[in-house]
Amino acid sequence: MQKPPTSFNTTLPMFFLELPVKPYVKQYIVLNYGNPANFSSNKFINDRFRKCLSKPARRYNFKYQKIDFARQSETIKITLSQDDFYRYGWELTPSDIISFGKFMEHQAKFLMRNMISFYMSLMNERDAILTFQNKFGFTENIWPFDSIKKSYSRSIKKEAKFIYSKDLSIKLENLLLVSLSNVGNLLPPALIHYENSQNK
Repeated sequence: MQKPPTSFNTTLPMFFLELPVKPYVKQYIVLNYGNPANFSSNKFINDRFRKCLSKPARRYNFKYQKIDFARQSETIKITLSQDDFYRYGWELTPSDIISFGKFMEHQAKFLMRNMISFYMSLMNERDAILTFQNKFGFTENIWPFDSIKKSYSRSIKKEAKFIYSKDLSIKLENLLLVSLSNVGNLLPPALIHYENSQNK
């Protein structure tokens, strides 16, 4: 099995490993955490990454024995504190490389869905996607227009999409409620209260 391209370097002030990722995932990480990336500012992400080091998963390694990580065509340097380096190590298993990559893909797509939906309250879908690409640096070679459009269409139900300049306030409010519910900020009792107030 060809070893995934993970490595460490002690010549820098901190240790780091190189994580193979898809181009748009790298761009998302760089935007939020820099390059080399430092996840310490986000406890949720940092804990997820640290778990990959402290409790390495090997359950699906056999599935990835022949994977050359071609789809993960970019690498991003992730900083490691000395404590994590000496306590947990500096390598990720193939299972964790794929798992953490998918986890960060979800974060990038969550951003994409919400921003495009917002832009579509002001413009048509094509311009909304182009605006998203431009604002966040997702150029065609990083995250192609057609790929974004397909991903957005699969994840957003047709009836939930914005209709240009129609029902702007209601759509924005519903989108916000869904987002807040997805992250656990609004629970079912609060949503029920909101729905009941709408019927008054």
